[in-house]
Amino acid sequence: MATVWTIPIDITSRWLDNAEVQTFLASNDLDNASPDPKVRFAQFADVTKSLERHIGHTFSSVQGAATALFDGIDGGTPVALKLAALRLILKEVYQTRHAPQPFPKRVSEELGTYVYALLDPRNRLVFYVGAGRGTRVYGYVWEALAENEHRRTLEDPETDGAEVKAATIARIREIYDSGHEVEHYIVAHRISDTGGVADAVRNGVVGALGLVEGSALGNLAGGAGEQRAVPVDDLVLQYAAEPVPNLPTPCVVLEVPAASRRGVTSEEVYELSRGAWAAGAAVRNTDDIPVIVFADNIVRAAYRARSWSSVARPGDAALWRFTGESDTELESQFVNKRIVPAKVGLKKWPTHGWVPHLTQARPGR
Repeated sequence: MATVWTIPIDITSRWLDNAEVQTFLASNDLDNASPDPKVRFAQFADVTKSLERHIGHTFSSVQGAATALFDGIDGGTPVALKLAALRLILKEVYQTRHAPQPFPKRVSEELGTYVYALLDPRNRLVFYVGAGRGTRVYGYVWEALAENEHRRTLEDPETDGAEVKAATIARIREIYDSGHEVEHYIVAHRISDTGGVADAVRNGVVGALGLVEGSALGNLAGGAGEQRAVPVDDLVLQYAAEPVPNLPTPCVVLEVPAASRRGVTSEEVYELSRGAWAAGAAVRNTDDIPVIVFADNIVRAAYRARSWSSVARPGDAALWRFTGESDTELESQFVNKRIVPAKVGLKKWPTHGWVPHLTQARPGR
């Protein structure tokens, strides 16, 4: 456990709601504070701007935090505002050291050559963009955390200069010291190995991010595959997942894209999955019919539908919402496994997401 002073990304709203701040603005008789409300408001505005400028920064001492936040403010800062700000950003953290694990061989083969980004969760800013193969995406984190055994699994050499390397490792250590972990994203993968394509993509990403206000890239000087940045652990799940076994007959397969959203809870997945759906009588009249929910071709949840209720849609065919509960046996068989359209006799998934699987022959209603 350690004490740090970290300015979170939502500092502005927390600062405005802070009781000490509200007292400072409303009271005319505070010690070491001006009786003039206009002066106090101006001082409050100065501290607010300073906090916003330092979003994502972590300080290991109260002196360091105070120097960074208040020393540059003309006219000084009242003690009451200093204490309010420092108390608000104080945090007790467990300085985690959970290093990511190397990819399974199958995942490395599927990714091929790729471009990746490292993101600071404290301010949601990308601070490094690189290119590589295998588990290169984890290379700097492993070095920062002294995970030398993992570093031996790296397939390709480092290409960054000493200055970029030092800045990147320092940033990673600061993130972990503040109780957070680096977020890793694959920006593009399965890139051609010839003609410097990966480096061109990398430099293009670096250049574009350099135009963003507040960019924190450690390699802004720079140094076609999938086009959406994807968290590394999501890609590992997709490429390492085993195929689903034979589906129960009958059952319903539902595509719910939001079920793969980062941070989504099991309760949210259930509510998203309930519908409304174009459930025919054959489905609704099947007691406890299994419901298999997937997103990005990975099964995310499995339920038993206990009942169906109509969802009013004037002028349209009736839609239905199911009420059910998770099924541990179905979950153990299907969740986190890969499902493809051919499993239910289709060439591609329908855009509406509703796939009844009532017989072995073909989907039904």
